[in-house]
Amino acid sequence: MTTKSKPVVPAEQEIRYWMRTPAITVNLAAPLSEALALMREHDIRRLPVVVDTGELRGIITQGDIRGADVMRVAGLDPVDIAQALRNVKVYEVMTENPIAVTPETGLREAALLMIENKIGGLPVIDEHKRVIGIITESDLFEALVQQLESHPHF
Repeated sequence: MTTKSKPVVPAEQEIRYWMRTPAITVNLAAPLSEALALMREHDIRRLPVVVDTGELRGIITQGDIRGADVMRVAGLDPVDIAQALRNVKVYEVMTENPIAVTPETGLREAALLMIENKIGGLPVIDEHKRVIGIITESDLFEALVQQLESHPHF
């Protein structure tokens, strides 16, 4: 019986060196207003969604919440919109069981996952599925720029 071994990735190309940590997360029972406030406060577009133990359950993006902008443009009262954001819970609009990577995942593999699935970021989890970081398109561009600077013949 042969097992397919994972390709060996040079250490500096592992996610652990490029991910943002600690990841800003939101509890799945939190109201959308809290998720939106966290995104604005930290200037981020996505939040891993966790349970109390820190275990990954989903991901929520600005796009998932953007309905609030639509409601405002449609002429709904800002007070009604704010109330809706407080009443709707994160778990009601999040993407469940998102694709995640580990700190040992290679940058190339992470980039391919994002391209193939048309997503802009991946939660990074430990062996207990607890969120320990996040890797985004921006982080991958930063890694690419550093690689190009250190190997100008590319």
